[in-house]
Amino acid sequence: MVTVLIGPPGVGKSSIGRAVAARLGAPFVDSDVLISQQYGPIPEIFLHDGEAEFRRKEERMVAQALADDDPDAIVALGGGAPLSATTQRLLTEHFVVFLDVDAAHVGDRIDGSLPSQADAGSGAGDQQTARPLLAGGIDAWQRLYDQRLDTYARLADHTVDTRDLDRESVADEVEQAIAQRRQMQQADETVTQGSGLEPRTVHVGGQHPYDVFIGENVLDRLAEAIDDRVTRVLIVHQPTGQALAERLRAQLDGRVQAMTAEVPDAEEGKRIEVIGFLWQVLGKADFTRTDLIIGVGGGAVTDIAGFAAATWLRGIKVIQVPTSVLGMADAAVGGKTGINTNEGKNLAGAFHTPAAVFADTTTLETLPRNELLTGYAEVAKCGFIGQNSILDLIEQHGDQAVDPASPVFLDALTQAVSLKADVVEGDLREAGRREILNYGHTLGHAIEYAERYQWRHGAAVSVGMVFAAHLSHLTGHLSDADLDRHYSVLQSLGLPTTYRRGAWEQLLAVMHRDKKARGDVLRFIILDGIGRPIVLTGPEPDLLFTAYQEIAE
Repeated sequence: MVTVLIGPPGVGKSSIGRAVAARLGAPFVDSDVLISQQYGPIPEIFLHDGEAEFRRKEERMVAQALADDDPDAIVALGGGAPLSATTQRLLTEHFVVFLDVDAAHVGDRIDGSLPSQADAGSGAGDQQTARPLLAGGIDAWQRLYDQRLDTYARLADHTVDTRDLDRESVADEVEQAIAQRRQMQQADETVTQGSGLEPRTVHVGGQHPYDVFIGENVLDRLAEAIDDRVTRVLIVHQPTGQALAERLRAQLDGRVQAMTAEVPDAEEGKRIEVIGFLWQVLGKADFTRTDLIIGVGGGAVTDIAGFAAATWLRGIKVIQVPTSVLGMADAAVGGKTGINTNEGKNLAGAFHTPAAVFADTTTLETLPRNELLTGYAEVAKCGFIGQNSILDLIEQHGDQAVDPASPVFLDALTQAVSLKADVVEGDLREAGRREILNYGHTLGHAIEYAERYQWRHGAAVSVGMVFAAHLSHLTGHLSDADLDRHYSVLQSLGLPTTYRRGAWEQLLAVMHRDKKARGDVLRFIILDGIGRPIVLTGPEPDLLFTAYQEIAE
């Protein structure tokens, strides 16, 4: 596993790479040095051959660097190297660390096109033209950063924010990240499987990447996910999760100071009074920014644990251990956290990505079948909006698809998590594509509110998906067959597809307070065919009422 450092010019990839390699006794390779050795000074290549030719030469040298036979090698890439599609494919086989910085902190290293102290000796030389694309100074740097940030974040397996860190501290962070990744790889090789099923790992990229571990007994590797700087761990659990919380506390005993905190079950736990209680526990135990919260339980517990982590000291790490299908497929993945208010569900919250997610399917063995099935609505949702093979698994395998001990269940759950990972890694804050994950949720949340949260989330979303399917059908986007498929799939799972006829006015009022609304304009995710979600903005009241009549009983 070669470790590859990427990031903008001036962040210090070369100096950090050399420092980490020296600590680990590993070889260090700088792609800019290889280019200069093979083709001459980089500024001259730009001057005589142009940027396009330089990029072709760079691509060849990067491929050579990544072909290093030593899996412990540290490789530093030039700032623009990760833009190559060929290089991006090669990087999927390696551990990519994004060193991030902003203009305010890199400015003293960039003076016109001067090389930074951090990158001196990188092969770019010490001439004023060592960075040809930075001839415009810090403004040019900012333009390059803005153009490349999404690519850096998408490729990264780990991100280090270097803004307030000196070189040694950045090297510490990188070294720690490498150690954790190696521990995870070793755990993959040794984890015991109760049924012989291979556990799955889904990587969630983005600016703060993490892994979701899915399968039997993956919790045996929890300790490896906790870095050495953590001294205190708070395990937040619901009443039914006490035994598991105590098991995890014992597992961590001796390594950290672990404690537990019980919160009310389900939506009752997502109240401001509960978050206040957790803040009090954290304060009395002197939790610092290097400490950790672990959320153990269903979606409501992972929501409240994540919100506590997001708000304590403006953000500490959280590891999520979902013990429900809903939590595994949806709530624990993606970084959404929050609590309910008197006005609606999840109206107070924050985006705060977990450090890791452990979806141990053995924790589902004692789950009541009704709760398992209602949680499965989120898995089915992923089938409707993009992972069509999930629907095939449900239709072809029946009960096996919802049996946690079945490989069919593991396949369906992994596909659902993979779809969500693909969506959220490019849109953490729901500014764009992430909105498609709300299919069925606008009406679903309104039903939950109307029922004072006595309905399970998955049951409400099931009705919401059928409502959205009728909106899709009425607007000419969904065929009769695809509409019927909603009914057949959801009813085969024992999920509801209708709701009270006289509740429309109340539901409409609640939907206008939905987070996805823009002012007074309602927005719904509908389907332009199975697997093709689109946004329906500002539908006419008569259209909404007609669609509701189709599901009313």
